[in-house]
Amino acid sequence: METELCQFCLRTGVLCSICEEKVRSGKVGPSYVKVAKRLLELEAKGMSALQQAHLLNVAEVGDVLVLVFKKGDLTRLRPIRGRLARILEEETGKKVHFMEGDVDEREFLEQLFWPSRLLTINKIWLPDDTVETKVVLKGRRPWAKVETLVEIARELRGLSLRVEFMR
Repeated sequence: METELCQFCLRTGVLCSICEEKVRSGKVGPSYVKVAKRLLELEAKGMSALQQAHLLNVAEVGDVLVLVFKKGDLTRLRPIRGRLARILEEETGKKVHFMEGDVDEREFLEQLFWPSRLLTINKIWLPDDTVETKVVLKGRRPWAKVETLVEIARELRGLSLRVEFMR
C-alpha cells in the first residue's frame, strides 16, 4: 500500500525528518498516521487488495472517519471494503466511509453526501470576499449528520458549505 508517509516510519512508529515535517505542516494528521499503520498491518495479514491502494488522506470528525483513496482504488478495494469498514469501526468506534480524492468538486460532494442525490451546486460570493458553496440535495438523507459532513468538506477540501434539501 502506498501512503503519504514512508512505510518504515509507519511500521516503526518513529518518523523520519521528512515524515515529521508532513505531520507538523498539517499535510497529514494524527488520525492519518494511525489509520495508515493499521491498514499496513491488515495488508500484511492477508488483505492483498490493499497492496495497490494509495491512501491520500483521512478525516476524523465527531463519530465519523473518512478514508480518501486515489481515484480508481475503490473499485480494487470493493471485495474487502465491507470487512475493512467493520474492522475499523470496531477498533475506532466511528462510522467509516470511503471516498476517492483526485476528483472534481461535484464528484467529491456526490461521494460525501451519498445516498442523497446532488441537484445543484452554486457559488455564493459574500461581502467579506469569502466564497461559500451552496449544495442542494434531494432524496434520502446522507449517511451521516449534515453538520459533520460540512466539517469534513472543510477539512478535506477547504470548502465552506451551505446545505439545503428539496422535497
